[in-house]
Amino acid sequence: MKTVLCRPLHGAAVPALLMLAMATTAQAAQQRDTLVYDLAVVPRRAQLVIEARLTRAEPGAVVLAAPPGSRPAGTTVAGLTATDDGGSPLAVRRTGSAFTIEAASSGAIRFRYRLSFQRRVADGSTGAALDSTRLYAATRSVFVAPEPASYRKTSRAYPIVRVRVAVPAGWRLVTGWESEGGEHRPASGDDLLGATIAAAADFRIYLDSVAGKPFLLAIRGRRYFTDSALVAVVQASLRRGVEAFGPIPAARVTYTSELGRKGRSSGSLEGVASIGLVWEPSELLELPRSHDTFHETLHLWFGGAIETERWWTEGVTDYFAARLYAEWKQRPEDLAALCYESYKNYLAIEHRTRMTMADENRRHVGGDNTELLVYRKGMLAGLLLDAAIRRATAGRATLDHAARRLLAMAAERSSRRVRDSEIRSIVVEVGGGGTVARLWDRVVGGVSPLAQTEITEALRDVTGRTLDPPGQPKRRKVLRVAPHR
Repeated sequence: MKTVLCRPLHGAAVPALLMLAMATTAQAAQQRDTLVYDLAVVPRRAQLVIEARLTRAEPGAVVLAAPPGSRPAGTTVAGLTATDDGGSPLAVRRTGSAFTIEAASSGAIRFRYRLSFQRRVADGSTGAALDSTRLYAATRSVFVAPEPASYRKTSRAYPIVRVRVAVPAGWRLVTGWESEGGEHRPASGDDLLGATIAAAADFRIYLDSVAGKPFLLAIRGRRYFTDSALVAVVQASLRRGVEAFGPIPAARVTYTSELGRKGRSSGSLEGVASIGLVWEPSELLELPRSHDTFHETLHLWFGGAIETERWWTEGVTDYFAARLYAEWKQRPEDLAALCYESYKNYLAIEHRTRMTMADENRRHVGGDNTELLVYRKGMLAGLLLDAAIRRATAGRATLDHAARRLLAMAAERSSRRVRDSEIRSIVVEVGGGGTVARLWDRVVGGVSPLAQTEITEALRDVTGRTLDPPGQPKRRKVLRVAPHR
């Protein structure tokens, strides 16, 4: 092997090389595509009018993904046309859920479309609605845009995105994006399509921070609870999440609390930092909705900072949310009530002894969160694993310890993906081996029925109290008379 010794650089060589490196970096930045949207909210027609300008360094056709057409998206795209930067028309083809703009040369293209809203009130937090008083939408329901996954597959940088929104006079705009000078700046394509956007004249805005991370809570409408009560729940959910799992994995968190349809309440994390809470007008901020708020907050960690099996990101997250809420309120009976309700729903799932949670997810079994194992058995799996770890380690470790290790593993990966087998290895290691491994194989990897007595015993291990199922008589104390001596 021949060794080549490099001479040290002297004189003008160093600044010359620095200038060359800076010029290369600047050229690369100049070549980065840009995508700028201008949105105008038109309530009287229940439409958004959207214009966009995409600059491109490379020639060729441009493929744009349309918003999903199925529920609960609630929007349809109409009249999409495209031109080059000089105004000459470009051919547009629609194939399924995508638009293809034929553009032989590089440079900027412009496209325009109308987005019509099918609902005046959103079906849920992942949907969209517009009427004369308010707008609410998950942003995937709004934008015709390049699909971020296609850029990742080819290792290309997504265009730099800017969004400008014109709302009716007096309306307040709420988005999950950073903004500067009236221009909103999604951090990526995933951030563009994974956020919420809302506007109305009567949004009440609350700004605060937890553990050094700011959050914004926008509340609209009147309900049977005060704004301060919801602010307290949000603060507690963030604070308890930090104490259990580490720093908030987002620069800023935005909560949008909107009025939904009567009889329908839902919440969701859109992307990694935007939480929608769309609750019916008569909703009470009691155990179910407070638990929901904790659940959506914990998705910042499980779903935002880590991607893994759904039984963990939904079911175990539901358990953590129930336990942390009960600990905040110092009411272990609230944890018991939620776990027993989950067990009741689990018993009503017909395929509970025929499918594992992974089987159910792979087969895309439909249903709401009361009808799916990944939610209901997943929550119970979280409780049982937490109890088993506490029991096996004499309280020195909990499922929280395993969760923190999983989050650290995900943080080292660009995909943030952690496999089920990796979760098992960490949980078993934290729990000290055999007992926890056997429980995992039976509850997570198997289809054996869960017994109510297991739930009661696990609650005792976690809370230190015997918490009987609802409807059962409380244990009566027996007074024993000491013998005379």
